[in-house]
Amino acid sequence: MKRFFLFTLILSVLCLSVFAGGAADSSSSGADSWPSGKTIQMIIPFGAGGDTDLHCRVLTDLVSKELGVNIVCTNVTGTSGSIGARQVLDADPDGYTILWHQTSFLMASMLGIANFGYWDFDTACTVIDDKSSFVCSSASSDKFSNFDEFVEYGKEHPGELLTGLSIGGDSHLYTLILADKLGLDISYVDLDGTKDVIPAILNGSIDFSMGIYGTYKDYIENGDFNAMCYLSDEALDGSDTPTWKDLTGESFPIGKMFGYWFPKGTPQEIIDKFNDAVEKAVSSDEFKEHCANYYVTPAFKEGADAVAYLDDYYAVMQEYKDQLLVQ
Repeated sequence: MKRFFLFTLILSVLCLSVFAGGAADSSSSGADSWPSGKTIQMIIPFGAGGDTDLHCRVLTDLVSKELGVNIVCTNVTGTSGSIGARQVLDADPDGYTILWHQTSFLMASMLGIANFGYWDFDTACTVIDDKSSFVCSSASSDKFSNFDEFVEYGKEHPGELLTGLSIGGDSHLYTLILADKLGLDISYVDLDGTKDVIPAILNGSIDFSMGIYGTYKDYIENGDFNAMCYLSDEALDGSDTPTWKDLTGESFPIGKMFGYWFPKGTPQEIIDKFNDAVEKAVSSDEFKEHCANYYVTPAFKEGADAVAYLDDYYAVMQEYKDQLLVQ
């Protein structure tokens, strides 16, 4: 009887050990076999047609080929990208739901639009740095025709320089930085993106705006817009238009970044596999050509380097938080 009891006890312990080991192996094999032919959902938290959507679809298609699996891009719009981000935040951390986002991810957290931030996700990598914004005005403006005249007018007419932008967006932040560094008092009109800003410049209802070169390029070439200063370190059109670095001796402190995030708790093996595929895609001639066409810079950073990059951007934003909130 004692022997039977001892045998039963040993057998039970062995079974539990095998079960536990099998569970661990199962969990490990799940990460090892990812993506195992299953479709991955890529959430784009803005509508189709914009730069966020465009860059994502081009790069994600290349990543899909590297991984050998289908990745479906889905636009989930609303609340400065927060609705789409929330969907990924609440998803299972199994590697099959991924977030593509950009600088407004940080802005929404800082301004309280979202009650979560990039720190609530597992950051995979950042892949694009866009410093193609520039200061532009109507070519027919009778107030100023170049950047020196723009600054002079602003100082002589405090509060009268009128710009149009989306309050709380990237251009709002860039304009606050510009005003702070140059000592200008600027007034703001809240407009719903490029579709409202372009007509407002053309009809003279605003004096200037921050434009993305790839979007506004045709208006410059047609002679409708006047490029007065590029925020990049060099003029994107090869002209003698001054850059921020020309004027201040420093690079503009922030740009528009794009990257990928996973739900918190995603196995590191999965993130590493994904990053390997992304790095190859970012390094491809096809993606480099895409970036050149849209005047953005491929800039792959992963892990701690990516988080440090985000932290630096977030610190710059926080300097202007109060001003962003009171506009």
